[in-house]
Amino acid sequence: MDSNDPASSSTTPRDSLSDYKFSFESYLDYASKIEIDSNPRTHFTLDTASIAESIYEFHKENGRTYHAYRAGSYHYPNDALEVERQDAQYDILKILLDGRAYLSPFSQENPPQKVLDIATGSGSWAIDMGDEYPEARIVGTDLSPIQSDLVPPNVEFIVDDATDEWPNGRDWCDFDLIHTRVTMGCWSDMGTQVIKPAFDHLRPGGWMECQELMGLLECDDETVTNANAFKRWCDDIVDASYAADRPLPLAANLKQWFIEAGFVDVEEKVYKLPVNGWPRNRRLKKLGELWHANIEEGLQALSYGLLHRFKRRTKEEIEVDLINVRKDLADERMHGYQKFYVVCGRKPEYAQSASLTDSTMW
Repeated sequence: MDSNDPASSSTTPRDSLSDYKFSFESYLDYASKIEIDSNPRTHFTLDTASIAESIYEFHKENGRTYHAYRAGSYHYPNDALEVERQDAQYDILKILLDGRAYLSPFSQENPPQKVLDIATGSGSWAIDMGDEYPEARIVGTDLSPIQSDLVPPNVEFIVDDATDEWPNGRDWCDFDLIHTRVTMGCWSDMGTQVIKPAFDHLRPGGWMECQELMGLLECDDETVTNANAFKRWCDDIVDASYAADRPLPLAANLKQWFIEAGFVDVEEKVYKLPVNGWPRNRRLKKLGELWHANIEEGLQALSYGLLHRFKRRTKEEIEVDLINVRKDLADERMHGYQKFYVVCGRKPEYAQSASLTDSTMW
């Protein structure tokens, strides 16, 4: 726990982690060495302006579609295939977190009233939160209007770019929880573009939670080498992301960014997510098999934008390379995993919220 919050020096803050039954200790110790399988195989309406038809005029490239609003700032597709993959990804990560959508200290006894999901994607997380807390107001923002219309009445999706300056209108202040999940590739500087403005727009005592994937391929033995095509693909994607000024390996910096923004009670948990079914542990094996399927389904989506735009590779060249990538990804002699970070932090009770004005965002 961070002791910089004056409230913690005398009495326990109202929103202290110790007040709730929730515990970060509920997660399995995924950050330790994984044993190898020896036998592999209330309705709120924001004052929004009418959405221009142009945001639905998605850009088409190499057979995939991409967002129209702020076109080119995000290099991954928004079509039905990608929405389906994102939904499956959300389900896998919930399994990783023992069925939880969040680790921040909220519950039916301590429900959030106002929640913001930044870069909501398919909107699965926001919809789950709307179902769990029907009296809360849940807002999801994204560059693409690709979310389902079948949502709880307390959930609203808005086309917005979080890298813009955040407004101080009444609709945009005093959030109880601000959340991101797998937003790597969205930001040039997540610390200043997202985490600091999120801090400013939380209510005192409110929480921010970021659940982010590093994107690098790692292992605890010597089974992942540069001879592995999936390893080379990961390195190429990361290199291209830096060229795009949207670096993928941001998760390891989250805790420091939280502290620099002013958060206290900052907690970080790091999970290992196997990339195929190589672990002996049945739960990790199943997670690895699911994650392998999700990566495989996303290889094309993750490759086309970055490798075509920043590595000058043609669609045909990319597809030829992906043949070996898929082969090596499935090889359970390769004991690879990707790190998944969950970082939570609380805005101190004494901290000032963003100023309320009569202006609104929309």
